[in-house]
Amino acid sequence: MITMLTNSKILWGLWQVLNYCVTRTSVPLLVAVGTALLAARLMALVREMRKLPPGPWSPPVVGYLPFLGVRHKTFLELARNYGALFSARLGNQLTIVLSDYKLIREAFRREEFTGRPNTPLMHTLDGLGIINSEGRLWKSQRRFLHDKLREFGVTYMGNGKKIMEGRIKNEVYELISNLHRSEGTPIDINPLLALGVSNVICGITMSVRFSQGDVRFERMNHLIEEGMRLFGEVHYGEYIPLYNPKLKKKSQKNREEMFAFYQTLIDEHRETLNVNNVRDLIDVYLIEIEKAKREGRGGELFEGRDHELQLKQILGDLFSAGMETIKSSLLWMIVFMLRNPDVKKRVQEELDAVVGRDRLPSIEDMPNLPFTETTILETLRMSSIVPLATTHSPTRDVHLNGYRIPAGSQVVPLINCVHMDPNLWDEPNKFNPSRFFDDTGKIRRPEYFMPFGVGRRMCLGDVLARKEMFMFFSCMMHQFDIQMVEGDAPPSLEGTVGATISPQAFRVQFLSRAGAPLVGAALPVDHAHLRHVGSH
Repeated sequence: MITMLTNSKILWGLWQVLNYCVTRTSVPLLVAVGTALLAARLMALVREMRKLPPGPWSPPVVGYLPFLGVRHKTFLELARNYGALFSARLGNQLTIVLSDYKLIREAFRREEFTGRPNTPLMHTLDGLGIINSEGRLWKSQRRFLHDKLREFGVTYMGNGKKIMEGRIKNEVYELISNLHRSEGTPIDINPLLALGVSNVICGITMSVRFSQGDVRFERMNHLIEEGMRLFGEVHYGEYIPLYNPKLKKKSQKNREEMFAFYQTLIDEHRETLNVNNVRDLIDVYLIEIEKAKREGRGGELFEGRDHELQLKQILGDLFSAGMETIKSSLLWMIVFMLRNPDVKKRVQEELDAVVGRDRLPSIEDMPNLPFTETTILETLRMSSIVPLATTHSPTRDVHLNGYRIPAGSQVVPLINCVHMDPNLWDEPNKFNPSRFFDDTGKIRRPEYFMPFGVGRRMCLGDVLARKEMFMFFSCMMHQFDIQMVEGDAPPSLEGTVGATISPQAFRVQFLSRAGAPLVGAALPVDHAHLRHVGSH
């Protein structure tokens, strides 16, 4: 080191100055200078913190994590204390919580809020897919999926909607047939709903149709529920680096097993691909990948990311989101019908008056079944199955409502707070479908009703979700009198918290209503292009 210093006059001079200061300057002076520098830094930090939204005090390192409990409930309490825009430090992550619908809409319509947070679990997904991607990849994939899903009937208009409605109707009829066969025996409806709802999205994405009792479907369903739980629970490893490496391994194992299933399907599709007969979303992606390679754009496609990894993550995103959220919503509808028999009776009276007893409800009946529709809306409001929606992250420092929102912070919309705000809803804890009617008797969806999110990253499958929920719910209510099992307590309104809030397990009896048509022997099934898996 001495040789290096002697070879540079500047470095040698600095060394001499440093040596003089250390040998000649008093220790108290060095301490004073160090303290002054530290104080200046602390003052700068305080000034920066004052620009942030208000929030609770929290200890170093762990932040507010030890006091968090159930996130959406704790955030609700903090919002009452600190207002509609507050901040909380969770480990090394700054979280900004919005609980005012106007602020949520203002923020999420802005380009800067389309980013996703930088966390260990997000790293597991590697920024792929549609839910957790961002930037140009997210924009291009959203446009691509929006257009292709419309072609497969995920739309309110056009010829494709008939195809989609046919898919939904087939699965609804299958469910109704299975429920008739239960003959009023107390059952857990969860597996049957999961099967029916999954087959709708699987038909669109991968031309697969699972059958009741299929072991592989049961495993896939378990993996989805586990994955939703992993992404919804509070893990210290998400906020304190290196705290819990087991979490990352568990999520990676979950993803690898799901991806192995998707890879098998992709390989089968590639062997049987016919560009003149596009069967599903896998075909669409394979055709796009081959086209990009022919045109010399293979390296640019998906922003240079691995093509098949992106496809597998897209399948995972659509499968999990398209199944779990709709299934959980349908379960909550059954819970609220069991707990509100007067509402159930009114729904069934409307169905009988409009549809009659000689056929099942159809999508075309939806405009003529307003109370049935508002019952679904009220369920979505009260259950708020995704109470924190999806976490956003600003791509740069921004200002909102006079406060600084730093780039990289986690921005959380508190949807359940909006949906249960007594300033917006009269008696919000009361199940009242009529609140969605205006003075003229028409259905009104206020701007503070946001079950599918808002802004640029609003749910891509809301059209499909609305159709599925209407068909499954209306047909079950038309065909069956839903009853609690004698001796069982009413289903709890306290849900099981994961990425979604689903009802706790409960049993229910489906008793065939008078004059209910037996649809099982005459299903208008159109599954010729689907690959059946498992058996009854």
